[in-house]
Amino acid sequence: MPDAHCSKCCPTKPPKPEVPTPWPFSALVWLAIICTAGTGLYALVIWAASSLF
Repeated sequence: MPDAHCSKCCPTKPPKPEVPTPWPFSALVWLAIICTAGTGLYALVIWAASSLF
């Protein structure tokens, strides 16, 4: 049986667990742009290094 005094200031129900919110669409677009630029830069460096040697 819950205490009458404690139930006045303390919540009797446990708090709901926080659900993580999904990333906004703009963040996913920037992530894709950064990954694409990184892959292109890597390919450019490999191509330049193979043409030098």
